[in-house]
Amino acid sequence: MDEGHYWIALEYRLGREFAGLAEGHRRNWWCDGFIPERYLLGDGEPRIEGRAWICDGPKQKKWRFTLFLDKSYEAQADIAWETLLPTEEVTRWLAIDEENKQIQIEPSAGVPDLGSSQ
Repeated sequence: MDEGHYWIALEYRLGREFAGLAEGHRRNWWCDGFIPERYLLGDGEPRIEGRAWICDGPKQKKWRFTLFLDKSYEAQADIAWETLLPTEEVTRWLAIDEENKQIQIEPSAGVPDLGSSQ
């Protein structure tokens, strides 16, 4: 999976995660794209930061996102993008700060979703 495909796949995966949330008002949310801006690959806390378009029905708002990486990388080309996409069987990889319009995505924090149909 290349980086371009990753961001699109994450966009759809985020929408499916929203749909499964216990908070009813968030179940209609969806994502209309990610815009990565800062790649902090060798940082003590490797991550990518940027903007995401989070939608509630037809209303779109610009949010901030942080994608925490599983390890440090020398270069963007070294990232194994497929390892950063949360599988359908896990949850708790997403933190939402609705007040400040921020999301944090930490794929390695995912745990089995005991409520999933799997």
